[in-house]
Amino acid sequence: MNGPDIQLKTLSVVIPCHNEEAVIESSYATLSGLLRKWVGDVISDYEIVMVNNGSTDTTMHKMWTLAANDDKVVVVDLRKNYGYQGSITAGLFHADNDMIVSIDSDLQDDPEKIHEMVIKYYEGYELVLGVRSSRDTDSFFKKHASQFFYRFSNMLGAKSVYNHGDFRLMSRRLLENLKNMNERNRFLRGMILELDSRYACVYYERARRMAGKTKFDFYNLLGLAVDGITSFSTKPIRLISFLGIFMFLLSGLGLLYVLYVKLIAKVDVPGWAFTSLIIFFFGGVQSLFLGIIGEYVAKIYTEVKQRPLFNVRTVIKNGKPQ
Repeated sequence: MNGPDIQLKTLSVVIPCHNEEAVIESSYATLSGLLRKWVGDVISDYEIVMVNNGSTDTTMHKMWTLAANDDKVVVVDLRKNYGYQGSITAGLFHADNDMIVSIDSDLQDDPEKIHEMVIKYYEGYELVLGVRSSRDTDSFFKKHASQFFYRFSNMLGAKSVYNHGDFRLMSRRLLENLKNMNERNRFLRGMILELDSRYACVYYERARRMAGKTKFDFYNLLGLAVDGITSFSTKPIRLISFLGIFMFLLSGLGLLYVLYVKLIAKVDVPGWAFTSLIIFFFGGVQSLFLGIIGEYVAKIYTEVKQRPLFNVRTVIKNGKPQ
C-alpha cells in the first residue's frame, strides 16, 4: 500500500464499553495486534480509545492496567452511563488522529475490515460504513426486529443504511463537523449521513460474541428506533394529521349510516354497543397520538436544557491520568 505518492495517516479506534470485563482484554489483544501489523503499511501510527460507560464490574480496572502497559491506549472514564450513543460520542471527541473508527468492544464486527476501510479512505472517501452482509449470529427476534426498524425508520424519513450499526470510519474533518451538531438526543447512524452523502460501504459477516452478554436488548433497540425516528423525521406528526382527517370522515360516514338505518330503514341499532366501540377506538387512538407528541415534546425539553453530552471523571493517556 505504501507508495511514493501516499502519505500515511494516523488512526484512532474508539471502543465503547459497559460491563465488558469478559472481553475487553481479548479484544485489546486482537486490535492491537492488527494495528501494529498495519503501521508502515496503511497507517503511520494509531491509538485505541476505550470509553468506560458507567461500568459496575472490573472493566475500568482492566482498562487502567492496559493503559499503564501500553501508551497507545487512551481511557475515557465517564461519570455515569450516558447510553450507547453517548459513549461513542465521548470516544470520538477524545480521538486525536486523522482517521477515526468506532467498533463495539465484543468485536462481533470484523476488526480486520478496518484495513479495507482505511484503503477506502485513501481512495477519497471520508466516510466508510461497515455493513453486515448477514445477521445469522443474531437471535431470531433481534434479526427480525432490526429489519423492521431499518425499513420502518426509513419509511418515516429517518435516514439509515440497512444493516449498518456503528462500525464506521470517518475523517478528522467530518468529526470536527460532527462536533458542531449539538443534539442531546443523538442518533449517530442518521447524523453521519447528514455530514456527507458520499460514502463507501465495507461488507462483512458478523461473528458470534466471544464472551459475556450483549447489552443491546429489546428496550435498547426500541429506544434507538424511537430516537432515530423522532430525531430525523416529522412524518409521525404529519401522519397524525392525515389519520385525524381520515377518522373524521370515517366517523361522519358511520353517523350517516346509523341515521339511515334508524330513520329510513326503521331498524333498531343498539346504542350502547356502537357508543362503546367508538369510545374505545378513539380513546386508544388519542393515547397513541399523545404518546407520539410527547416524544417530540420530551426531545424539545431535553434540548433546551443544554446539558453536556457527557461528563468525564478522568482521562488516562500515556499511562497517566490527565
